[in-house]
Order: sequence, then C-alpha cells, then structure tokens
Amino acid sequence: VPGLAWLLRFFHWRVLRHVIAVGVGWYFAYDAAVVLVKILYDLPDRAGARRFLRRLLGFSTASTKVPEITPATLGSQREESVLLRVGGPGQVKVPPGHVIVTELNGRFQRTLSAGTHRLGRYEYIHAVLNLQPQERTLEEFSAFSRDGIELRVGLGIVYRLKTGGEVATRQNPYPYDETAVRTAAYAQTVLDEKGNVATWERTPVALARSTLLGFLARYKLDEIITPQRPAEEPYRTLRNQLLRQLRQRLDGLGIELLGANIQRIDLPPGVNDQYIDYWRSHWQSQMMLRVMDGEATAVEKREIARAQAEMTMVQAILEGVQRARREGVTAQMDEVVALRLVEALEMMARQSQQSIHLPPTLLPQLDELRQQLSDGTYDPKLPGKPML
Repeated sequence: VPGLAWLLRFFHWRVLRHVIAVGVGWYFAYDAAVVLVKILYDLPDRAGARRFLRRLLGFSTASTKVPEITPATLGSQREESVLLRVGGPGQVKVPPGHVIVTELNGRFQRTLSAGTHRLGRYEYIHAVLNLQPQERTLEEFSAFSRDGIELRVGLGIVYRLKTGGEVATRQNPYPYDETAVRTAAYAQTVLDEKGNVATWERTPVALARSTLLGFLARYKLDEIITPQRPAEEPYRTLRNQLLRQLRQRLDGLGIELLGANIQRIDLPPGVNDQYIDYWRSHWQSQMMLRVMDGEATAVEKREIARAQAEMTMVQAILEGVQRARREGVTAQMDEVVALRLVEALEMMARQSQQSIHLPPTLLPQLDELRQQLSDGTYDPKLPGKPML
C-alpha cells in the first residue's frame, strides 16, 4: 500500500525508543505539576488538583453543572469545590436577590449581580450578600434601669443594604449601592478562637441591643413602666431615640435601617415583689417627708404668728404710752394702753379669721371692750365674761 511503509517506519523500535522517552518524561512532568498544585493550594486529592490544572491550562474551561452560590452554602461548597476554594477560571451562578464580591490577589475586584458569570484566572469569591430586607428579632435579653432593677426586653429590627437611591424595577428588583456592598462584605468580626466570623447581618442586631441597653440605663423603672404624666409614652420615646441613633451608626456600614420595634419591657419572675416593696418604701418615705414638712411648716407659721403678735402688742403699748404723753393724760395711761392693746387684738383677730377658726363671740366682745375703754365706762372691778 502506498505510504504504509513510510508510516510503519515510526513504529520501528529505533524510533519508538525516542518517542517513549519523551512520553514518559511528559507524564512525570505532568504528575509533578499536579502534585505541586495539590500542595500549593492545599487541595484534598489529586483529582481536584488535576481538574484545576486543566482549567488553568485551558484544556477544560467549563463544567457540566454551574454551581449556585448562596450565603448559607458558601462555606460548605468551598470544601468541596476547587473553583470556590482557589478561584477561577470557571463559571458561577448568583441567585436572584443576591450579589457576589470577588477578589484578585487579596484585593477587591468587582461585584456580580444575579445571573451566571465567568470568573477570571484566580478570581476568588470573597462573600455572598443578600440584598433582600432582613428581619431579626431578639425575643428576650436582660437590661437594667437607672435604679438597678433588671428588665426583660424584646427587640425587632428590619434592615437591608443601601440601594444608592435607585428604585426597584421589574428588570432590577433588588438595586444596590456598590460602595455599600463592598463595605458590608468586609465588615466581618472574628467571634472566637475557632475562627467563627460574624458577618454584616449580625451587626445591626448587636448595635440595636447595645444602643437600647444604654437608653434604658438612663431612666428609672417608674419612668419606663408607669410615667407620671398620662401623655408620656416611654415606648414611643425609646423607639424614636433608637431609630435615630441606630440609623446614624448603620449608615456608615452601608446598611439602611427600615424599622425598629421594642416588643416588650417586662420584669422577670421574682422581681415584681421586689419592685412593689421598693415602690411601697419609696412612697412611704415620700409621705413621711411631706407630713414632717407640713408639721414643720405649721410650727413655723405658729411661731411667726406668735412673734408678730408679741411685736404688735409691744408696738401698741408704746403707741399708747406715747399718745398719752402727747395728750398730757398721764393719770389715765393704763386705760390708753389697754385701749391700744384691744385695738391690736381686734386687728389680729380679723386678719386671722380667714385661716384660723375663731370663736363667734370673740370679735363682738373685743368691740364692746374697745367701746367701753373709749367712753370711759369700763370698770375693771366688775366681773366680765371670758372671751374664750
């Protein structure tokens, strides 16, 4: 057959010995590259390293099934997928209402919205963020009022990533601000020695809890549970303060606060009796202080009235003596002094009858006595009626 002899020459042992050497060398070089990739990227087995190396060389650019990445499954999928563990090239699928933040060489690369995307060489998925409104509730946690009484508080908040002022449409139902997404993606906190990380979704709840604890510590229990004025609404006041301060703190983290609600502020079991005892002792002490204050005020008023009466009598005596001397009737000085005293007593009685109950016969007797002293018909030797 023409050409067959030329073809069979390549299978002669003198030729094959050179081809086999090249093939064996290529095989060991490829196996060494697979082992190196497995060691460098800490891959679980050689099969994964072989697949990753083929993608890097361009021999296997796509897989039959494109993985869908969600925040809940990203951690578990990293352990199984070389693409998620090391990076591209490869394709990933972003579910609706989510966004992916990628890195290249440890630095921010880009954000990927919903849909199927191809990762570049060594492009690594850093985080997957949920763009939908998030609702979190703390059913019960402990707080303390300003007077040191323990409270049981329930709190609920609704928030989402900032939209950048864009309006949701049918084509883009979940708009987002790229700067806010980037900020939230790197807002991570290591919680313990095991490496557990708190993402941006936990941050608003922790901030709301700490902010509300600070507000409750400023008020006494009476001001929270039973305000003095009926128009006061402590729940609304605390909620407005919480909304205002929490919105300012979350704005710098790329998070938009949609709502916050204080669901409950109760006393734990066993504290009700302590609160009642505290309330009773507090108001008993207030009552005793008011009674003592009233008694002290009454005693003070009586002493002041007595001093004023004595001063008035002394002034009346002095005026009577001076008047008798001016008129030159020193022989009837006793009557003049007595007249001035009666007039002073009558004046004090009229001033005191609005605040003090006086006998109904006191003023008529004083008036009669004053007239007798004025007419000179008063006889001190005759028995008189008692005034009181």
